[in-house]
Amino acid sequence: MNPQKKLRDWYLLHKRDLPFRKKKQAYPIWISEVMLQQTRVAAMLPLFENFVNRFPNPESLAKATEEEVLSFWKGLGYYSRARNIRKAAIQIVQQYNGSFPKDLDSVLKLPGIGNYTARAILSISYDLPLAVLDGNVKRVLSRYYGYTKNILGPQAEKELQLKADGFLNLDFPGDHNQAVMELGATICLPESPKCLVCPLMDGCFARIHGKTKEIPLREKKQKQVLLTGEIWVIQQKNLILLIKEKKNRFLKGMFHLPSGFLGEIPNSDYAPSPFFHSLQSEYKETPSKGKIKHTITHHKLEYSVHLVNLKETKKIQSFLAGNDLEFKWVEVSELESEFPSSLAKKVKKILLY
Repeated sequence: MNPQKKLRDWYLLHKRDLPFRKKKQAYPIWISEVMLQQTRVAAMLPLFENFVNRFPNPESLAKATEEEVLSFWKGLGYYSRARNIRKAAIQIVQQYNGSFPKDLDSVLKLPGIGNYTARAILSISYDLPLAVLDGNVKRVLSRYYGYTKNILGPQAEKELQLKADGFLNLDFPGDHNQAVMELGATICLPESPKCLVCPLMDGCFARIHGKTKEIPLREKKQKQVLLTGEIWVIQQKNLILLIKEKKNRFLKGMFHLPSGFLGEIPNSDYAPSPFFHSLQSEYKETPSKGKIKHTITHHKLEYSVHLVNLKETKKIQSFLAGNDLEFKWVEVSELESEFPSSLAKKVKKILLY
């Protein structure tokens, strides 16, 4: 029996029962694939079901406001993904009458969809013969073929894609891609792989040569960036100020609490805004209510949280007008829905306790 058949037989017997696998429909598969970027399956599932219940098709997603889409994305982070999904849905409705396109070139032109996501959607939904390559697949193929180069290096993407293409089960490409990913997620683990129950064990280079610890080689060149900053909670009675800035390193296009970084920064993209400096100058005597820690990709952030209770809003209104900012006042109870980031939850915890 060839390894592709062994792998598919194993997958059909052992695959996890996941809601986006129930039907071979492009829309839910697309949403699930984007959500699973940077998010574990267990954390993603309840959010996926809420999202597709509210936005069951591209038309409903295209009609929604950006703020509503972001509110249903809360808990997943990396909010540019949600914005791109909405932009792509609008494009699908306008250019393809709401039907997900069926060729690779067209799909790659949709906002936020790269090579892996496009291949996953098309192979799983339409059984097109396109092999996927994500982190799990890279690990499986590296161990199976004995690929010893750095899988994060510049050559790895092209070389491992060729191996994935050659390993593809052309009769069942959708099942095959899901099987390789499932194998990487449940059996061919980064640490302590379960080789004895792996359907590919007989031909696996790393298992045969005792090199599962050494393969795959992962050498990261990107160093962690440590940043400190302040978050300002400007409150008037039961209302809190949220702003939207055109230039913001992490929260572009989102209403958020005013914030900025202090001290040494990597470059001007991280520079605090004039509005932030105005708050610092005006309310410099305001003590910190506490500190929170937050992580975004390779950035480790630590913020001190400052609460300002306003008696009148004339001064703050002049700051807002002088900096040409979009803003709104929201109820404290609405903070997490209006500012859909885990930062809001962390800040609210400090304010309440």
